[in-house]
Amino acid sequence: MDTTGMIALGFCQTVHGLKGALKLNLENFEGRTIEKGTKVRLFPRNGKNQLPVDGKDFTVSNIVYGHKVMISFEDVSDRTSAEQILPFDLKVSRDLLPELPEDEVYLSDLEGQQVFDHEKGEYLGEMKGFYDHPGQSVAVIETKEKTLLEIPFVKTFFPVVEQLETGHRIEVIRPEVI
Repeated sequence: MDTTGMIALGFCQTVHGLKGALKLNLENFEGRTIEKGTKVRLFPRNGKNQLPVDGKDFTVSNIVYGHKVMISFEDVSDRTSAEQILPFDLKVSRDLLPELPEDEVYLSDLEGQQVFDHEKGEYLGEMKGFYDHPGQSVAVIETKEKTLLEIPFVKTFFPVVEQLETGHRIEVIRPEVI
């Protein structure tokens, strides 16, 4: 599996039970991209497992969505073999993701893009990533001064997120600090 078109969907740090099931922490709580038979690639989170640095392919043998997401893989049939691959990041091929309406974007597409101040038009920094918070995702921007800004990713603060021929135009209204 080619790793260039891979999208991170979640991570795992704990085993559940004796049969090798794992508790999966999804990046998108509502995502249902993974199903039985899906090919995924697992990457080590900290180098303390038996996964190669460039990841290893696995096939999902079972996944249960609920208040916890439990996932099992073919050839991982007991607690010991599951513990040997922990902790890991789970990624899938971008081709598995559904097409989005024209006015929507995958947050992973915005990572690494330049961010501009909406009012001044000046370069502010780079979009480093996102994390989920109850209610909305939070954007993490590294400013040109190398400080991190964490701003709710909502239209109020991000009035411009436009697809360009190469990349995106992202403009942010910085919240006032009280």
